[in-house]
Amino acid sequence: MAVQRLCVVGAGTMGTGIAQAAAQAGIRVHLLDTFQEALHRSRELLARSLRRGVETDKITPEDADQVRRLVDWDLDWEYLSEVDWVIEAVSEDLNVKREVLRRVAGLAAPGTPVATNTLALSVEELGEAFGQPERFLGMHFYNPAPAMKLVLIDPTSRTAPEVIAAAVSLCEQMDKEVMTSAEVPRFVVNRAFGALLTATIEMVRQGADPEAIDSAIELGLGHSMGPLRTADMMGLDVALSMLRSLHEQTGHPRYEPPRELVEMTKSGRLGRKSGEGFHHYPDSR
Repeated sequence: MAVQRLCVVGAGTMGTGIAQAAAQAGIRVHLLDTFQEALHRSRELLARSLRRGVETDKITPEDADQVRRLVDWDLDWEYLSEVDWVIEAVSEDLNVKREVLRRVAGLAAPGTPVATNTLALSVEELGEAFGQPERFLGMHFYNPAPAMKLVLIDPTSRTAPEVIAAAVSLCEQMDKEVMTSAEVPRFVVNRAFGALLTATIEMVRQGADPEAIDSAIELGLGHSMGPLRTADMMGLDVALSMLRSLHEQTGHPRYEPPRELVEMTKSGRLGRKSGEGFHHYPDSR
């Protein structure tokens, strides 16, 4: 059956993007967080995304109006008991995700499927923290979620087949292309992107212009968005977390986080969401 109501827990860049993608498919979305500031920023993120989408003819004004009608923001997590699906999209911190998932487990209605949108953490371990791995899995959306077609579905070893099927159905309802971790190595996109990102940051270190690097890759390799622009879009703090995780998992020096990325993150240059990363975004503040 089609999903009617969805809770997205975590009103950051990814959570807001997932909410927009779901609302464009006609699903009512409750965006939950624990901080009013995060909800306020999420409203601004969504407004900018819709405005850019209309201006570039990626969505119609009617679609934008539908999203505005269907997305609600709230600090009241009691909404978790009233929805068909829950997608957790909080920061890539294992302890934070564990805490959030335990809270979700205590509030969501029995049998409601719950997904984590983790970039690089163990879905198996998060399923154990949730406590009911049979109705838990990973659904990894790629940023920006409204535009990127791929969703990687990553079940735990105990996820019920009907929950996997329901996740595939939800993705199709949202007009996404689905791959599972059985079909493709789990972090193939992250590994390929991580290697490209560290290589291009090395070029920046050597004096290359970020705009020239991204443009060359977009034109020469046919990428819709260069790696530095992509990192800015996903958030440089998220990109840093991804590289740290890949480096820990593989031990390969190609994934060692560049000092430039560490320093930019420490200074608050987080990409589009802060107004500055490898590129400048004056319209994001």
